[in-house]
Order: sequence, then C-alpha cells, then structure tokens
Amino acid sequence: MQAYRYQQFAYLIIPLLLGLEFFISARDEKAGREDTPLGSYVLDILGFLSSALVPAIFIFTIWTVETKAFPLQDITLARLDRYAVLFLFLGSWWQVHMIGALRARRMEKRRTGKWYLWGPYLLLGIYISLLILWVSPFGMKWFSIALFLATFGILRSTKARPKTVERVLWVLCILFFILENIGFMFMETVV
Repeated sequence: MQAYRYQQFAYLIIPLLLGLEFFISARDEKAGREDTPLGSYVLDILGFLSSALVPAIFIFTIWTVETKAFPLQDITLARLDRYAVLFLFLGSWWQVHMIGALRARRMEKRRTGKWYLWGPYLLLGIYISLLILWVSPFGMKWFSIALFLATFGILRSTKARPKTVERVLWVLCILFFILENIGFMFMETVV
C-alpha cells in the first residue's frame, strides 16, 4: 500500500466523531421520555451510517484499488475511491459544521458553557485544515482556517443564541455539502 494511504486513515476521525455526536444527540432526545421519539431513531441511524458505513466504504475502496481485487471494475472503483476521499477531505468541512450544529442543539438542554461548542469546533476545523489541506494549492489550508475562525468570531462576537448558532451551522453544513458534490462532478468531468 502506498504511504499516503496510511495518512488517509487519520481522516476517519471526523466521521467517527460525527457518528458519536449523533449517538449522544439520540440519547438526549430519549432522555426523560417514556416513549422513544422518531427523531431519536433517525439520529441513531445517522450515527451508524457515519461511524460504520462511511469508514467501511473508504477502507473497502482503498483495499480494492490497492490489491486490484476486482480487475474488471477499475474505473468504477477508482471513482468510488475518489469520491470516498473527497467525501472525507472536503466532506470534513460540512461534517465539522454538523458536529457544531448538534452540539449547539444540546447546549441549551445541558446548560453548558460556550466552549462546549467552540472548543471542538475550532480544534476539528484547524485539524482538518492542516491535515487534509496541507499540500493543497492556492493556500487552501489558510483559507480553511480563516473560515473556521471567522465563523467563530462572528457568531461569538454577536453573542448569538445557541438556536441561532445551530441554524447558521446547519446552513453552512448544507452549503458545503452541495458545493462539495458540485466540485466532485466538476472534477469528474475535467479530470
């Protein structure tokens, strides 16, 4: 296996943490209720998808491409490998925003401090910016770090309520997810 493949395993931290956040949110949805709400089931399913399916696809595509396990499916597997990598590279942006939105949602119920949200948000944002975008063109890692710091700075300086922070982070999450998929389609047609 090529050396850069081992570095890619470090990218799995973000989807695994996102899965954990889904599970914690699902547990909080159930807390204090006699019946289990539908949202709790949905959050549990999303937790399993994020913490099990995404890493499984990622590892499967690496294994199949590196070992040439399916020689007649090279092009399909190469595309799946690129999308899995893109999902975890640029996908980390929307995943970090989703982690932040889930934490903002729980902030009011748990009556926690602001750093319950902003600590992991900034640490994960800087982590993915430096790890994933280390060799990116056009100073993308510095743009990424600036993006996370600006989002933090604007929302913190305006003293936005947790509900407002949650909504803003959900909008950014959806925006980055759409942009990531448009970017992938563009790269598939050009490259």
